[in-house]
Amino acid sequence: MPPLTLCITGSTDGIGLAAAKRFAAAGHRVIVHGRSASRIKAASAEIARVTGAEPLGFVEADFTDLDAVCSMGRELVERFPDLALLVNNAAVYMPTRTLTPEGYETTFCVNYLAPELLTGVVKPLLIANGGSVLNVSSVDHHSAVFDSANMQGERGYSGYDAYARSKLFNIMFTSDSASDVRSNSLDPGVIATKLLHAGWSLAGDDVSVGGEEVFETVMEITRNGWNGEYFENLRPARCSPIALDPAARRELAALTGEMLRRFIF
Repeated sequence: MPPLTLCITGSTDGIGLAAAKRFAAAGHRVIVHGRSASRIKAASAEIARVTGAEPLGFVEADFTDLDAVCSMGRELVERFPDLALLVNNAAVYMPTRTLTPEGYETTFCVNYLAPELLTGVVKPLLIANGGSVLNVSSVDHHSAVFDSANMQGERGYSGYDAYARSKLFNIMFTSDSASDVRSNSLDPGVIATKLLHAGWSLAGDDVSVGGEEVFETVMEITRNGWNGEYFENLRPARCSPIALDPAARRELAALTGEMLRRFIF
């Protein structure tokens, strides 16, 4: 497989950093993303130390700030014309309901709205390069329901429900995007990340296991030309029927479009 130019969001720690190391070690050109310069610098140094390969570059954006996310996308397009893979990995788990400065529930914004916006900005470049998108979801999406009146925990909030909803929305978005650019999603497994420990009393596998899952899923998709699939354990798996419901997906897309209408892709 020829070297890929790819960006992994949230690649300063956890699964994102582990995946960045794995891709770099295999000779691919990694663009690091983080929300602060200090975290990006530390992650880039670790990638170079472990793999012997310097990251191709970096982009900085806080995913609670949609203007910063849009600017990040435009920077990717301008600086990295060979971009061929976007891994939407950045995510949070918020035990209590908090709002971004723009008024969106934080989990909804970081885990769903920001990656949808970012994908929209870079999609024309990915299409031109024959590239693809991989959205990191979770098996917990099976627990979520789609209620347009409670998308952001307006009528009742729990950290788990907010997280599960965001991961359901990731898969719904994947299914819609697949008609334009190759798009797939995956559950990386139960991995010992800060996010896991914020929401569950579980040990989890080492982050390297999650990084390997992301890497090998990309390889599997490339070998077989998969599109619009949800993966578990490197194979297409059954996702929630809600994610495949055309009416629910249309409603989600319409509501999301209203939220992002000020941005021109």
